[in-house]
Amino acid sequence: MIDNERNALIARLAKLETAGMSDVLDEMGCPNQVLGSDIRPLDPAQRMAGVALCIRGENRVVTQSTALPGKQISAYELERRMQPGFVGVIDTGGHHIGAVIGGFIATSLKNSGCQGIVTDGGVRDSREIVEVGLPTFCKLVTPINASRRWTIVEVDQPVHMPGIAGGPVTIRPGDFLLGDADGVIVILAEIAMLVIEAAETLDTVEKTITAGIRAGGNREQLFALHPRFKHIARLKP
Repeated sequence: MIDNERNALIARLAKLETAGMSDVLDEMGCPNQVLGSDIRPLDPAQRMAGVALCIRGENRVVTQSTALPGKQISAYELERRMQPGFVGVIDTGGHHIGAVIGGFIATSLKNSGCQGIVTDGGVRDSREIVEVGLPTFCKLVTPINASRRWTIVEVDQPVHMPGIAGGPVTIRPGDFLLGDADGVIVILAEIAMLVIEAAETLDTVEKTITAGIRAGGNREQLFALHPRFKHIARLKP
């Protein structure tokens, strides 16, 4: 997918809601694309849409007398690779003590066109991150710096985040992500166009139903008049 096509899809995705997107994916036969409910936005008012730039890390204790084995990946790698339209996805490998994102990094990423951060770990300088305007979805907030406790071990490879349905959700570089106050959804890159088109149609139908209910209409009758999912085909396995 070329950059112009990708950016056009991101712009369309940004106008949609995770609730409707979840319904579309369920109807298509992709029910396990929602991240765990403990990965929450720092600011529920901030929304996020973009494509994944994946980073994976592991617990490491590093002191002046302890050298890490093998080739090391720079702590600046996320910033070096960031491009407009990307979402930084950080799989911490179970590290839940230190912050993998802080105010300095968030400001730098925002300046590079980053659309948001998703991590199953922690962040710090949370108020600063919100003020910078970088939508951030994380598992915890902590004042502790992860740099002495955690290190990046892999970049631009698929990562795995806990899913709300129980099993892990795989996120690959280039997959699309949508995040809002309800949570974060992952959309496979190869079906993104189809999913977004279906979600746009659903959004139009649901706005019609909402207007009818607010005008005093009967919800059951409105659902019957405006089927929400008839346009959605189940994907072939």
